[in-house]
Parts: sequence; structure tokens; C-alpha cells
Amino acid sequence: MICHINLAKSFRGGERQTSLLINELDIEQCLIIRKGSPLKNYIKNNVKIIEITKPFIFHIFKLKHCSLIHAHEAKAAQLSFFAHIILKKPYIITRRVCFPIKQNFFTQAIYKKASAIIAISQAVKQKIAQDTGINSSYVIPSAITPDTTTNNLTALKNRFKDNFIVLNIAALNDKDKGQLDIIEAAKELSDITFLLVGKGKDEKILKKIAPSNVIFEGFKKNIYDYLEIADIFLFPSRREGLGSILLDAMKAKKPIITRAVGGIPELLDENSAIFINSPNDIKKAILTLKNNKKLRDTLALNAFEKSKKFDIKHLAPKILNIYENVLK
Repeated sequence: MICHINLAKSFRGGERQTSLLINELDIEQCLIIRKGSPLKNYIKNNVKIIEITKPFIFHIFKLKHCSLIHAHEAKAAQLSFFAHIILKKPYIITRRVCFPIKQNFFTQAIYKKASAIIAISQAVKQKIAQDTGINSSYVIPSAITPDTTTNNLTALKNRFKDNFIVLNIAALNDKDKGQLDIIEAAKELSDITFLLVGKGKDEKILKKIAPSNVIFEGFKKNIYDYLEIADIFLFPSRREGLGSILLDAMKAKKPIITRAVGGIPELLDENSAIFINSPNDIKKAILTLKNNKKLRDTLALNAFEKSKKFDIKHLAPKILNIYENVLK
């Protein structure tokens, strides 16, 4: 049995990818999550879900029936390491971020004892190699979220029917996601509506300084409803392992404005997005696209064509192959 572990508190890109993989795999699986995690609401298969509380190590014997552990984030990797030491269980790690890996003995050991490491981009793989000396990581990107809209779409269309909409879907964390740059650009584009979908630690300060044309929608499950009504998808992340939400914008045929950081250039190029570096760049890019529908359509179509190779049906077998190789 494959045991997935994801101990994140919230539901973000990594948790979405965890659910997509589990729902696609037709094998015996279980999922260990933090008690109260919203991730359980996204699991469709007949998968046993085990909720645990801190200290997580006290629940380690719940892993004794697993053949292989798949850790989907940092705390999961820590628990997997202890399961390897105490229960002799093999584990693999999926690394989704380009953040530095700590140089202490414990963190280094977690990576070096893993039977396999999956990086979601070449940029993440290079960072792993730089920080740990491990050059053998597999590169398997994130997958597109199934593009379904809901009954709320009509209400959204009616609500914003006369607006030109620039959409951002991301955690409200400027250090990573760059929403301050969105707000600075929005101050000079008062006739354009900016929708920010997501929650995060910077929500209060962002709301305090945002002009009236910036609307905070909070966390939403129905992301394709918002993508459907958007004219432009804006994603000015300052650092990004890959930027899986970009895949959904590509699939939805939306023109994209983003930064060329981390793994993003592995998804998009100058023929499928406009790359920016500052609020002034954002302003110029939005005005360019607003006034040029042909360019919007060209960028969107080129991005859509690129998105086709990121279907979970193509990616899950690659991960399954890693499971099989580890268990040989």
C-alpha cells in the first residue's frame, strides 16, 4: 500500500496536486493529513484517510502497514524520515518549491535517506542539487486541475458583466506571490477591475492599501468560474517552483502576465505570455493586452497548446513507475 502524507494546514497548490494524483491512481492507497485539513474534501477515490494531531511522530505506527510512503511537503518528509528509521519504510519526497534547503544535519539526512526525490521543475531540481548534492531527482511537473465550472458562473458573469477583469489566484503572501505590485499597478488603472482570489497572512495589509478597483474574493474552490470571466490572468510571483495555477490559466485560454522566475519559464515563453519585473511593467502589459484583442487571443492559444502535456493522465504513470522501481 502506498501511503501519502500531506500535513499542510490549508489547501493550496501542493494539496491540489496531492489530491489529483491520489484520485488518478488505481492502486491501494491511504492518506495521512493534519486533523481538520480541507484536503480530505477533495479525495474522490475509496482511499482511507487518517487524521493526526501534533506531535505527529506519536502517530508513526499508523504507517506500519505501508509498503512505501510519499511525502508531499516538508513536515510530511520529516515524519517519513522517522518512519524509515524506526519502521524501515522506504519513502519518496515531492519537492515543489525553490526555497533554500536547510544545511543542518537533520534536514540533509531527510533528503539523502529518501529512496527518490521528485522535483516539479528543472529549477527545483537544480536547487535540490545545489543545497544537498543530490543530482538524481526526477522531474515531473504539476498537473492541470480538471476544467469544470459551477452553477455560480452565471452569477459571477452578471456581477462583473461590464468590467474588464484582471485575475490573480494565489495565497495572499506578497513575499512569494507579489500582490503589492498588483496593487501599485491597480492604482493607476482605475477603469480596470482586479480580482484577487485567495487568502493569506498579508490579507489585512493588502486590503488596507488597495484602491477600490481591487476586489478580494477570499479562498474559492470554483477557480474555473473565475478564469472563465477573466480577461487577463496576472501572476507576478517573486519566486515559484513551477506555478501550477498557471497551468489552469493556460488550459482556460487566458492571456498571461507573469514573472520569469523559478520554473515558470519551463511552462511559458515570450510567445505565450508577457513577462514583467515591476508594477510599471504590469501596467504597460495590461494596457497593451486590453487594447489588442488579437495579441490576447494569440498568447492564450499558444499557452493552451503548451498546456496539453500537463494532464494528470500523462503524469501519474510516471510517478507510479517510480513507486514500482523503489519497491523492486
